[in-house]
Amino acid sequence: MPRAKILVVDHEVPWTLRLSELLIQDDCEVFSANSVEDAKLLLDARNIDVVITDINNMPGVDGTAFLEEIRQVYAEAAVIVYTGKVSVEQAVRATKLGALDYLQKADDPAVLEKLRERVRQAVLEIGTLIRAAVADPRSRGMLATPVQGFYGIVSQNAQMREIFELIQTIADSWANVLIHGETGTGKELVARAIHEASGRHGKPFVTLDCTALARELLESELFGHERGAFTGAVDRHVGRFERANTGTLFLDEVANINLNVQAKLLRVLQTRTFERVGGSKPISVDVRIIAATNRPLETVVADGTFREDLYHRLNVVQIDLPPLRDRTEDVPLLAMEFLRRFARQNGKDLRGFTDNAVSVLCGYAWPGNVRELENVVLQAVVLAKTSIIDAPDLPRRITEAKPLLAVPSAALSDQLGEPEKQILVNALRQHGGNIKRTAETLQISRTTLYAKLKKHEIDPDFVR
Repeated sequence: MPRAKILVVDHEVPWTLRLSELLIQDDCEVFSANSVEDAKLLLDARNIDVVITDINNMPGVDGTAFLEEIRQVYAEAAVIVYTGKVSVEQAVRATKLGALDYLQKADDPAVLEKLRERVRQAVLEIGTLIRAAVADPRSRGMLATPVQGFYGIVSQNAQMREIFELIQTIADSWANVLIHGETGTGKELVARAIHEASGRHGKPFVTLDCTALARELLESELFGHERGAFTGAVDRHVGRFERANTGTLFLDEVANINLNVQAKLLRVLQTRTFERVGGSKPISVDVRIIAATNRPLETVVADGTFREDLYHRLNVVQIDLPPLRDRTEDVPLLAMEFLRRFARQNGKDLRGFTDNAVSVLCGYAWPGNVRELENVVLQAVVLAKTSIIDAPDLPRRITEAKPLLAVPSAALSDQLGEPEKQILVNALRQHGGNIKRTAETLQISRTTLYAKLKKHEIDPDFVR
């Protein structure tokens, strides 16, 4: 039987994780978001049955305004308010805006059990565990594990969730952050998430791509210049540091900064002051620096092209983003998110991907990472002739590429005395239908597991 879809909305990551773990016990599909913007994306895409939301301290939005929008735009979703700061006036207003209940947040087993019971009642009150979706029978269903939305980043990968928690931990500190990851892994999204999760949200978030900028131009872009500072400087120019004052400055591909500019950047990090090019007046700024690189800075330091003292100043906290090939469980999720967005932008009625298309997408190595997947889905949306995207609708470089190598299936092969189908069913039951854990137990890749489930017509959602 299909399961209820529950969305937990809270600006505190530990709470979304705690409630997700609690509600999964009731065989619900649980999605979570740490901002109203992420919540709206999931409400648009996932046909949510019940929303559990805080309405206080939500970044950049009035929580009661969010309740009103749910009532107007997502009227079929039941809403339970679960907040730490309660008041009679707020409870009355929340009820008038359609909330089924208004509960006080507390990390207490009795309180959590009350919330859990209220969710069960809400599911019954809306008359079904899940609304029947109008979808082509070839299209792929939702994944069984909970989905984490975090300031525009959507993932159900364990390593990404650890990164979300780390971001929440460091957000309000002064610590500079160095993000390392391959091109296209979403380094700027992570930088924006740090900014939005911090007390600097609502302040400037300024970016600078340091790639292929000549020294004079890069110095001017960072620190600004005075009129007449160099040939062509006909007016005063305010640099990125000044524009980012009280906010965050994101330096993308910081390894490309030349040594002379590195020395001036180091001085700014040490003193929080600088002078414009051609100027002599010290300018003080309050700016947090987040830097990113697709090359390990340790190797650039060893090459002598990056200052070691600057490296240590930037690398107070390091975040290593996994490539998409190491988070293949996110490929169907991201593909659906991009499809929804691009279908709306292009005025198309698209409902999803066939199993064959998902298999191809999950089996591709994605050297260009999330950015490449985004471009592939955009192309498929633009060229799609039916409501479901099939494998032939994908670019040939994707469909004809050699699939990712599967992990050796030693554990599975050790059990070949039993019928393969029964082995798969037993392993799925052992892990409650969790694809990742089942694949790890059998020592095969998730791609291989999906192929075997399809071969034996096993639906993991119904193996309990």
